[in-house]
Amino acid sequence: MGIIETLSTKHLDACISISNDLFGGNYHDKVYFKKTFQQKQGVVLMLETQVVGFLIFKATSPEFSIKTYGLELNESVGHIDAICVASSFQRKGYGSHLMQKAISILGRDYSSIYTLAWEYKGIINLEKILDKYEFNKVNHLGFNWKKECENNAFNCPFKKNICICSGIVYKLNLNKN
Repeated sequence: MGIIETLSTKHLDACISISNDLFGGNYHDKVYFKKTFQQKQGVVLMLETQVVGFLIFKATSPEFSIKTYGLELNESVGHIDAICVASSFQRKGYGSHLMQKAISILGRDYSSIYTLAWEYKGIINLEKILDKYEFNKVNHLGFNWKKECENNAFNCPFKKNICICSGIVYKLNLNKN
């Protein structure tokens, strides 16, 4: 199923290429990935010498929970910031492999994991994998990326003249004994 490696500078170009393909240009840039590997918050999935996907994770503290999830939390939670598999490798179990890694890493320190998905024309981009791992929808953020999208902070592949993707918050409760 491939090898998981810690994200490093040698993976930058491949990760940016995967992100550009899935999210449009500049959604995840070099600064984002450099910060991620400096803080040891990312892994890549390798097949031989090729990066086929990546996972970015972190913690969200209570003071950022309203801004991030639209929810007031009283504890830090694990956060899956990005889980991405190159288009040509999707539907082959690689996303599940990365999700299992995310749950393993974040489950060591947190009792719950949150992530954001986007909805476009009634389709939620991560719905199948989030359902598979028993994440539950806990909030609908509306058009939380609207300002950045319409100001061309990134090149959304779905944007017409206005932002049309809304944000959905998902949560996974972990059994902590």
